[in-house]
Amino acid sequence: MSEQSAIIVGAVAGVFGVIALGMFVRRVGWLTHQADDALLKLSINALFPVFILHVLLGNPALENVGDAWLPPAVGFGCTAMGFAVGAALAWAVGPKIGLNTVGKRRAFAVAVGMFNYGYVPIPLVERLFSPTDGGETLGVLLVHNVGVDVAMWSLGVMIVSGGLSAAGLKKVLNMPLAAIVVALLLNVTGVPGWLNGLDGVGGGAVSASKAFGALVGATAIPFALLLVGATSMDELRKADFKEGWGVVGAGMALRLGVLPVGFLALAWALGPGATGWGSLELRRVIAVEASMPSALFPVLLARLYGADPGTAMRVALSTAAAGLVTIPLWLSFGLKWLGLAA
Repeated sequence: MSEQSAIIVGAVAGVFGVIALGMFVRRVGWLTHQADDALLKLSINALFPVFILHVLLGNPALENVGDAWLPPAVGFGCTAMGFAVGAALAWAVGPKIGLNTVGKRRAFAVAVGMFNYGYVPIPLVERLFSPTDGGETLGVLLVHNVGVDVAMWSLGVMIVSGGLSAAGLKKVLNMPLAAIVVALLLNVTGVPGWLNGLDGVGGGAVSASKAFGALVGATAIPFALLLVGATSMDELRKADFKEGWGVVGAGMALRLGVLPVGFLALAWALGPGATGWGSLELRRVIAVEASMPSALFPVLLARLYGADPGTAMRVALSTAAAGLVTIPLWLSFGLKWLGLAA
């Protein structure tokens, strides 16, 4: 095993280890359902925005407005591609694989298209690239995820509910997005560099704020992964895998087989050998996202908008379990094939 592959396997094992800990503390009752809402609000409205500001402020990969438009566009496009592939299969052969109702087909399409774009990729990118690029790839990932959010709350809601929802679109306007916008605006105006120049005069105030951001940032992702693990345990208790093996097989084939090829082809097309539009950091982000399993959030979307949450649950949990093996394989292959290793 190469050094790069060993780092990838170790990073994946670490991420899933924290998720497993979240499952355990839920199972033994140390993290209860009553605490979920408060902890989720704390994560989204406080910990994660501070983490975003810490990563993006002064990030060389995002100093110009021109550098910031393509990552969200790619995030939106990759998510839309996943929805389209999932919907095409669901409506073409749905009854043959157990998708015998419209609600099941809608849930399947969204579950296949919605990859895990945040809490699993972020620690992987931190471990793989931040030691050598100073967090530039991580910053591009966070901006890329704005496009995924927009696609989820527009196209995803439209598919799972059968129509576009204004309430869904409003979900895009949240504290993490506000933190991203503030950070990009401050970068454009040169404020981070100006503050760094004043650090000695201000008695180390900037250094203190960076230490605060680093400390909160180090807390935000493990905290969120514990919540993901607890939620996964809840869904695992409800899951019924006695039926729906056709759905599981089709979901894994698309999410872990077909779509990674499409993602990696896009990363190649954006590279120096083709259009040259995509930065090194963006192509690394696409390669990481190519390896991701389905997200759990479509289960909630299916419940909220009248689709079939059981179908979304089967796809999410089966691809996550298989991801222990497929993430290192796809990520190692993609980075090597595209010449993107750290």
